[in-house]
Amino acid sequence: MTRRRWLLAALALAALVWILGAELVSITHGIGENHFLDAMSGLAFVGAGIVALDRRPGNLIGPLMIVFGTITYIPNWSNLGIPVFPTLALIANSISAAFLVTIMLAYPSGRVERRFDRVVLGIVYGTMGGVLAVAVVTFPRRGPGCGGCPWTPLLLPNARIFDAAGWFGDHLPFVLVPLVFTAVLVRWRNASPAERKALVPLWVAGTLLGIGYLLSALGSSDPEDQFAYLMWEFRGLVQLGLPIIFLWGLLSTRLARSAVGDLVVQLEGPLEPGGLRSAMAMALGDPTLDIAYAIEGDDRWVDADGRPVPQPEPAVGRVVTLISREDVCMAALLHDPALDEALVRASAAAAGMAIANERLRAEVRAQLEEVRASRQRIVEAGDRERRRVERNLHDGAQQRLVTISLALAMMRDRPSLDPSVAAALEQTAAELKRAIDELRELARGIHPALLTEEGLGAAVESLADRSPVPVRLTSGLGGRLSEPVEATAYYVVSEALANVAKYANATSALIELTRRNGLVRVEVADDGIGGASVERGSGLRGLQDRVAAVGGRLEVQSPPGGGTRVVAEMPADG
Repeated sequence: MTRRRWLLAALALAALVWILGAELVSITHGIGENHFLDAMSGLAFVGAGIVALDRRPGNLIGPLMIVFGTITYIPNWSNLGIPVFPTLALIANSISAAFLVTIMLAYPSGRVERRFDRVVLGIVYGTMGGVLAVAVVTFPRRGPGCGGCPWTPLLLPNARIFDAAGWFGDHLPFVLVPLVFTAVLVRWRNASPAERKALVPLWVAGTLLGIGYLLSALGSSDPEDQFAYLMWEFRGLVQLGLPIIFLWGLLSTRLARSAVGDLVVQLEGPLEPGGLRSAMAMALGDPTLDIAYAIEGDDRWVDADGRPVPQPEPAVGRVVTLISREDVCMAALLHDPALDEALVRASAAAAGMAIANERLRAEVRAQLEEVRASRQRIVEAGDRERRRVERNLHDGAQQRLVTISLALAMMRDRPSLDPSVAAALEQTAAELKRAIDELRELARGIHPALLTEEGLGAAVESLADRSPVPVRLTSGLGGRLSEPVEATAYYVVSEALANVAKYANATSALIELTRRNGLVRVEVADDGIGGASVERGSGLRGLQDRVAAVGGRLEVQSPPGGGTRVVAEMPADG
């Protein structure tokens, strides 16, 4: 056993002698009280404090509990007539409650962290200290526990002022208990779910203790008052629960580690994306827990779906625990600061293999997302180039051909023109008109100006009007879409109608454009011979890739003899 453990054992033995000896003194002097309950309360406080010193050396609550459990027995020892003990008993009775308030407001970290709690604690110590100072200075010759003892330090003895200070001190709970309750409620309101779970038992006991103090204040100081005696016993019984609750808080971390075993069992099965986060949040009791995964060889972080996330950093109400394996950072847990660090790391160790696997899957999803984004950028770049070519054809070659056509018409209409030349000009003008029509159709196929200017509905209606197969159009888009989505939907309809005209032997076709729940659905159906396949058609395969580039999917249903349905669904915002 280490030296520190020997010292703690000696402290425990000394406390045992001190408490049992104090009760024995009370018994031999005929003091009427519940000696068993009093002894158990003191032993519980001192025992819990010693356990706290052993398990949490830097936590202030342990020493506070030892001091509280010790000083409350000074009044018992004062019955021996030991010099100065009556005054020490007065001091102990006055300030012991302040130690309980400190324990409540500092639980479980041992620090009074919130400013309002510190203000409340200052008021508690200030008022109790003020009353105590007056009582000590005015301690009378026949004060409590002393029948005119010559060794009692008497400064300015005054029984009237002393009694007034005692009355004021007895009724302080009417002010201080509601104030402490307010601090408890404010802390509860601002607490995270994990903090509330840890604090509920202590606050229940603290509430009962506060009620006990209030009821005690309603009683009298007469030792024969049965109500006052009952309230004193009730308060002692509740005080006995406080160290037990604190011990439970100390041991709850170890008990909570049983949840780590449940986590291991749960992780044996397959997990959906995000399932690991849910499992660890349940095991740790923190629904706000989140996991970010580090991309190997990169400074980027992603979530379980591979989407980029900011670099994990501590924030208000959040702490970051980095998970490493073989000196390689794999992930970061963002969780409630109230969670025990050892429990968090135990859960992370238990889920180490699952974290490593989920990290690899997140990297793959991130790479797939990069490929999709890259493919979308390529498609958008192609669309921009199509629009540029279409504008150049319309504003350049097409306009020049129209100008030439007008010049030929003017030459053909001259009265003095030779008939043979006029006939040649007429034929040239006709060929030029056909060239202009073909160029206009080519420009429309590259990228229709109507799509850019008026939107998907008008462009698809133009496709339906020009189709050699009768087409019925139903449109319910309700407004413009993003450019990539409009262009993709247009080319789905264009390619599908071209296939209907070339291969389907259909008598009619149907186009439906709908927008619902953030998705655009494009459907082109015909009553032709069917048999179309993405695998056998480069046009449909290209459409499938293009739809996937904007985050959508393309489906072709074409049973032989049953017509063909081409359905594309994609996000409306692209």
